[in-house]
Amino acid sequence: MNSVKIVGALIVGLFVLFIFRVLYLATPIGAIVAASPWWVYIVVGGIIVSGYLSYKYTKEDKQIEDRWIEQEGEVFMEPIRKRRQNKGIVNE
Repeated sequence: MNSVKIVGALIVGLFVLFIFRVLYLATPIGAIVAASPWWVYIVVGGIIVSGYLSYKYTKEDKQIEDRWIEQEGEVFMEPIRKRRQNKGIVNE
């Protein structure tokens, strides 16, 4: 990761932290959030990370499966193409 991305991520993170402090800690909801135990935030963060990784790897798995299905389809279609060429019927 290059330094520009690191600095950008740091700036965005600090901005989100600032917005969180301004919006939530200055409201009645902020008092509830501030009174919550620290482990609640870890659990919520874990749920969010788990959902993201689930989405990411499901998408990746679908792409791999689609490539495999395409390859198997080519294996199946090759003899059919050869038979068509032998008969003189070219459909492509």
